[in-house]
Amino acid sequence: METEFLPPINLRKPFKPQQEWKVIIAIYLYLAGMGAGSFIIGALLLWTGVELNALSTPFIELLGIRFDFAKIPILWGPLMVAIGAPFLILDLGIKWRFMYACLNPRTSWVARGFIILSVFIVFGLALFAKSLLPFKWLHPQSAFWFIPEVIAFVFAFATALYTGILLKATKSVPLWNTPLLPLLFLVSALSTGSMSIILSTLGTGLLSYDSQAMRALMIGEQILVVIEGILLYFFLTQRYRASEQGKDSVRLLVTGKLRYVFWQGIILLGFIFPIPLEWISKYYHNAGLLFIAGISLLTGGFFLRLGLLRAGIKDQIPMQRLMEFQYALIQNSKSEYRAELPEGINPKQSRISKI
Repeated sequence: METEFLPPINLRKPFKPQQEWKVIIAIYLYLAGMGAGSFIIGALLLWTGVELNALSTPFIELLGIRFDFAKIPILWGPLMVAIGAPFLILDLGIKWRFMYACLNPRTSWVARGFIILSVFIVFGLALFAKSLLPFKWLHPQSAFWFIPEVIAFVFAFATALYTGILLKATKSVPLWNTPLLPLLFLVSALSTGSMSIILSTLGTGLLSYDSQAMRALMIGEQILVVIEGILLYFFLTQRYRASEQGKDSVRLLVTGKLRYVFWQGIILLGFIFPIPLEWISKYYHNAGLLFIAGISLLTGGFFLRLGLLRAGIKDQIPMQRLMEFQYALIQNSKSEYRAELPEGINPKQSRISKI
């Protein structure tokens, strides 16, 4: 049997984005990040002694209990994390898959994340309840509460970072396997958290355009958006150069099927629209424009996570890479053999080509 010298073929299969983690995980990443970021910003506001405007009706009595709403708009972050955590549980499966993942903290980032989220939710909700229910026996002004505040603050940072670490731990997806991803998600959590604080405090009358707190929040949020944009650029550039699958992921996101999610959802809504609208709203003291800018930025934060999730392409399995390497060696050997044949001899007639 004779074999002809076949032209080189590409054994690499067409790229296919991962299908395991879908929209439900993007919702979890978004709510957890925004909730943690808003708690961080809210705690900084309290610790720096920022003066908030007094609410016209700060107290509401219900069933004989006097609820205090003065600090609710800046401490509601743990609620978002508590709402977002079940989305991860639902994706893993409520029964054995979730329990198995949570019982292996030494090897599973899901288990470590479960611990991080649990600590933050417990301490964060305790502080939230303390601000809502200022019972005398709680001693709300006691210095003792500074300890749980610090614990909740530290684990809020850990929660915001964990939303990126969870993806980075999936080493089979080159797009996610970089330390820049947790950092990008942290800055995004702080920017969306800042905007959520701005909208909640402005809507309840706790802040006004003329207040020092509002100016500090808006300037800080805009700086965070700029830093987030720079990090996104370096993240995509690094992943494009990392591997073939990383290059395919970036192409899929920027010029492929996900280009509308990237350019309209992430870039337009998350970066281009918010800052100009905020400056215009500040100039005219138009709360409606600020609300539109806030919704735009928050929507862009969600599309950032959704786009990076859907653009994740798995790396080739080691066996497939070995086959490609062996095939390349065979092709190189045949090319060298053909070059060494005397002129006029047909490679088909050579003994090496006969089996």
